[in-house]
Amino acid sequence: MNHFDTNSPWGTWKALGFAAICLKIVDHLPVNPLFRKLAFLLRKPVKNSPQYAYDREIWGLKMRLATRGNLTEQRWLTMPNFHDAVEREALRSALHPGGVFLDVGANAGFYTFWALAQNQPGLRVISVEPNEVMMARMRHNLSVNGLTFAVTLCDCAVTPEPCEVVIEEHRENLGQTTTRVDGTGCRVPGRPLLEILQEAKVSRVDAMKIDIEGFEVPVLEAFFHTAPRGMWPRLIIGEIVGEGGAPLKDLLTAQGYRLDRWTKMNGILMLPEDASSGSIAEQVLDQTNNITPFKL
Repeated sequence: MNHFDTNSPWGTWKALGFAAICLKIVDHLPVNPLFRKLAFLLRKPVKNSPQYAYDREIWGLKMRLATRGNLTEQRWLTMPNFHDAVEREALRSALHPGGVFLDVGANAGFYTFWALAQNQPGLRVISVEPNEVMMARMRHNLSVNGLTFAVTLCDCAVTPEPCEVVIEEHRENLGQTTTRVDGTGCRVPGRPLLEILQEAKVSRVDAMKIDIEGFEVPVLEAFFHTAPRGMWPRLIIGEIVGEGGAPLKDLLTAQGYRLDRWTKMNGILMLPEDASSGSIAEQVLDQTNNITPFKL
């Protein structure tokens, strides 16, 4: 198979032989830095396989995931318990029956399906992804698991104001797809975050993951300016570490969010229930003095 098959029954592309043995071992490894190195070695038979996608049960869900062309899918397929383990635990703790999770820049749905796997009654998941390839894969895996009812899929880009943008796919990693205002190519609608939530009739967001390749700051600036504070996500997972991450961290802390933990790439920020009390400067100073670094 040299393409992502969405027609054959789940199980058609299960791992067999040595590849299946390696995946089974990885699933039982303790999640720590030492065994992470072992997991990277054991995933090679699948990662380097000529087979383009595999069917695999992950977190109790039936998934069909690609071996190449999307780094997130590849890691999800081959070492799901290791990928973003700290972020996933934070999200699990933030979800509750009847809660709302917002996945902005959903990719193939790594965080979306993790949220669904928690089996919280009445949980609402809103997943926003402009790439039609990723959206098709999400739809396929939701259908296989009978979960199409549980997720609101928004096939659009998130922008500070309504507009139309051009999709620019990354040649080697679909997860790094970006958007631009000008140029030729596949055009998709760009919609503000507040508009998406209002259409979904959401008044409170318990957790949000946002990864939109550098456009987080203008999108969130517009959201914070227009949305009532009661709609602001209580927990935000976003890329604040490394080159280009500081503006997002600065924006969120200036709005009263407190940096709870960070990993190699992401920060996990919380909005205290009493965030409206005290000055912004006092809140930023307080969170700075109480940060405990956490690395996976």
